[in-house]
Amino acid sequence: MHWQTPIEHELQIHPRAGHEAELGALIDNLVDGARRAPGCLRCQLVARENGQPWLLQGSWKDEDALLDYFATPSLQLLGEVLLCHCRSLSGGIVETLDQATGKVA
Repeated sequence: MHWQTPIEHELQIHPRAGHEAELGALIDNLVDGARRAPGCLRCQLVARENGQPWLLQGSWKDEDALLDYFATPSLQLLGEVLLCHCRSLSGGIVETLDQATGKVA
């Protein structure tokens, strides 16, 4: 399916013990870059405590904007960073509503 409406993604990140500060700083730099990417409507890291997973959330103009960002060197760097500093990851695309029809896009 190809989305032409705003699309959101969320990645749950479980940092390795003792890696939180370094991982947070690296992801913050990548989030800043994502915010400047064409089509990015919102990007943020929600770093939580007490063993709760961190949330990396983004909202994009459409699927093409998200796919273009996924192809950037910054996102490839994010993958390398996460492999080194995380014990587990999960996430995916969050379905959004078409504002005109009120249906899931």
